[in-house]
Amino acid sequence: MERSFLLLKPDCLRTGRTVAVEAAVAEAGLRIVCRHPVSLTPSEVRFLWSEYTDGAHVLMLAFLERYLGDGPSEVLLLAGPDAFEAARRVKRAIRSRYANGPFANLIHTAERRGELARQANHLFGRCAACADPFVSDEPLVNAPRPAGRDFRREVDVPGLVESLWPALQSADPPAPAPHRLGGRAPESALYLGADPAHSLDSTVTAVWSALPGIALAHAVTLMLYAGRVGGYPIAVGGQRAVSRGHRTLIAHGITACGIGPAPVRHGA
Repeated sequence: MERSFLLLKPDCLRTGRTVAVEAAVAEAGLRIVCRHPVSLTPSEVRFLWSEYTDGAHVLMLAFLERYLGDGPSEVLLLAGPDAFEAARRVKRAIRSRYANGPFANLIHTAERRGELARQANHLFGRCAACADPFVSDEPLVNAPRPAGRDFRREVDVPGLVESLWPALQSADPPAPAPHRLGGRAPESALYLGADPAHSLDSTVTAVWSALPGIALAHAVTLMLYAGRVGGYPIAVGGQRAVSRGHRTLIAHGITACGIGPAPVRHGA
């Protein structure tokens, strides 16, 4: 009989989705062995999400700290046949129904067995029912995600997160305006898609570098919106300016990007 876990994040508890999670757990053939309330500190966020490091992922860590520190969470110890894969199916099912983005996605479980052991051993061991340690032959620490610029030199990062937070919690955020490259009438547009091979920090760094004069908050908003909808024009301008921006994205290793016609404005 395998074991796994689910972490119900603050928004899951706040929005009353615990019942839906428990129903999905039962449907997956799992049972809840133990449950504990938890309040995650910034140091625990860094320990549990070991793929993000100070200096290389300042934006992601700031958003995670804001998200996971927004209230109490709850951790569920699960048991059942093939519990590791079954818990991952529960996570995908709940997120597909209810998530509003990477910082409003309700629940977490490990994607690797080594990650499972590292995170579960930290979250459990509080009572006899969850005292047995998790073990794994895989590395316990996740491989680092692609690094980005340390934007603490440019902006107040916690202040930036607070300014964007209400929109990131919205079920239907408004489409951000593409960044204007130059003053001439737009001829072309630079499009960005979802690129799971990159991190939030590495992608925002690429966008910030590719679009001269863009505010960091705007770069973050464009990147997150493009990932949400699967592809979006992040900049418009003359063909040369758009081509330069495209080359910069490519130079930063971003492959989910391209050049297309400028969107037609209604009423223009």
